[in-house]
Amino acid sequence: MDFSARVDDDIELVLADERAAPVLHRLILENLDHLRPWEELARDGLTLAEMADDLRAGRRAWAEGRSIPTAIRYRGHVVGAAGARLAPEVARAEIGYWIDAAHQGRGIITRAVGTLVHALFEDHGTHRVELRTAADNHRSRAVAERLGFTLEGTLREAYPIAGRRHDLCVYGLLRGDRR
Repeated sequence: MDFSARVDDDIELVLADERAAPVLHRLILENLDHLRPWEELARDGLTLAEMADDLRAGRRAWAEGRSIPTAIRYRGHVVGAAGARLAPEVARAEIGYWIDAAHQGRGIITRAVGTLVHALFEDHGTHRVELRTAADNHRSRAVAERLGFTLEGTLREAYPIAGRRHDLCVYGLLRGDRR
């Protein structure tokens, strides 16, 4: 079983596996300054083997029905990743994403995540989708708000990353909330 979703003429979500490791590894390392404050994998010394291991774990979780790990292709080239951790027993999912800094500001993430959310509701029986982001990650918060998520609360200093604790905003979208 595989996953792919055509977002529009330019964007496609494809199931990420270890074959995507070299390009995703390169993108993360090229974007360390951009990603490091928000992404656990964005760190000095990230190896290709670690990237491949992470993608293999995601693929295993996909096979178990607990994850949708995708690479974002823009005009045929991988430019980032979007995924969902699934809790099917309670019909809930949590999404996450990142994109190459050179591709920010084009609506790629908003469109890709919107398509992923649609797939969660329509194809995976999800009732609730959560999006958690650092309070000072304004771009990520804007994605949630553009997609109609509701800010449900802020967890103080709940997100430790890169040696710093961030407040964590929790956004939610219910099946019935969709426009």
